[in-house]
Amino acid sequence: MRRRRIARPRRGAATLELILAVPILLIVLVFSIQFGVAAIYQATVVHSATVAAREAGKGIDLEAVADAVNMVLGIHGIEISETTAGAKVILDWYAVPPDPGDPPGEFLLEYGDESLGCGHPDVELDCRQVRVTVCVAPSATNFCGSLCKALKPFGVSFENRMFKASSLVVQEVEQDACTGCGL
Repeated sequence: MRRRRIARPRRGAATLELILAVPILLIVLVFSIQFGVAAIYQATVVHSATVAAREAGKGIDLEAVADAVNMVLGIHGIEISETTAGAKVILDWYAVPPDPGDPPGEFLLEYGDESLGCGHPDVELDCRQVRVTVCVAPSATNFCGSLCKALKPFGVSFENRMFKASSLVVQEVEQDACTGCGL
């Protein structure tokens, strides 16, 4: 003998599941979008440091390096200049001075927002090495819009963060310019 199953009405169950699941899915969606945008900005800063380092390797020219950085960052509406806030480029290199009596050493040039605390890496440079460091605060970008505010109640804040990248190259120099370095 077969037993018959008695169907119980589930009228409100689907609605209740939807009401509970949709807010969680929306929060996950907002997190995914915001961290995806952060990854795009970080990749852009890394690319700008790489392009600027290649430019600096051709010759130490802070203006050319800043132009190379602005060309890459301009895609996202970010500009490094002395009048805009939140972005900075640091160019440092190790060189032998032209005067034989002077010791070789590191030299440093900075361009951009002076108030931005964006120190260069503590790694010492070797002869003919050039390092470019690019720093961009989220406040200088379109990064922190309404999504940043939406994540704050969940403990995620990008206010005191910084997109930062350094790139290192060997400077292209004449062969006889290497004598002071032992090369």
